[in-house]
Amino acid sequence: MTEQQEAEFVEQAFEKLKERGWFADQELERSTVTEEEIAAFEAKHQVTLPSLYKAYLTSYRIPDREYIMSIAEDPNRDWEYSGGPLWLDLRGAVMMEELENWMEIFQQIRDYCDLSEESFRYLIPIGDWGAGWGPLCLDLSREGKVDPQNTDTWSVVWFDHEDFEWEQSYLGEDGLLHGQSAAPDFKTLLEWYFCGSLESEFEAATGVKPTYEWYQSGAHF
Repeated sequence: MTEQQEAEFVEQAFEKLKERGWFADQELERSTVTEEEIAAFEAKHQVTLPSLYKAYLTSYRIPDREYIMSIAEDPNRDWEYSGGPLWLDLRGAVMMEELENWMEIFQQIRDYCDLSEESFRYLIPIGDWGAGWGPLCLDLSREGKVDPQNTDTWSVVWFDHEDFEWEQSYLGEDGLLHGQSAAPDFKTLLEWYFCGSLESEFEAATGVKPTYEWYQSGAHF
């Protein structure tokens, strides 16, 4: 996609999110993040953020203490249909200060685990998977290499916040940390959670129609 198409995709994703009932009674605020701030972040951490994520950073602010639930693929499910309702926490992700805070937390984890700085090099924390399971990250080392059918290549990953033996659990042969698979890429994450792209498939498989009210009542099926 071009930069214009990416900006339009993010706008449409937010519109769809509100149509699905999330933040429907709130006026979303425009992000104040600038391209200059993003460039400074990239220079400081010596990374290049995905262009779609940059478009997201400069779009809207998700209201504080708000979570989103949608149908998402879960590679760890052991039944025939691998999609189910999962919470997602992306709050604060469109504030560079918050992103920097998450980077600092990762620095503390690195020191605690006694892992090399290079092993964390390509991880950008963007939220919390399951809204409590653990930090959700972009794995920049996998950008451009994603195969949606192979979860080992997915570039959106998460790390269990109760398990800090990351060297044993997540350190790859390449010397880099690779978390548990969450989504193929950031675009897919927005398609699942903002656009609800798996909801019709879930309804066909379970006979349950996912609605905002259903999610809020506990999402039982």
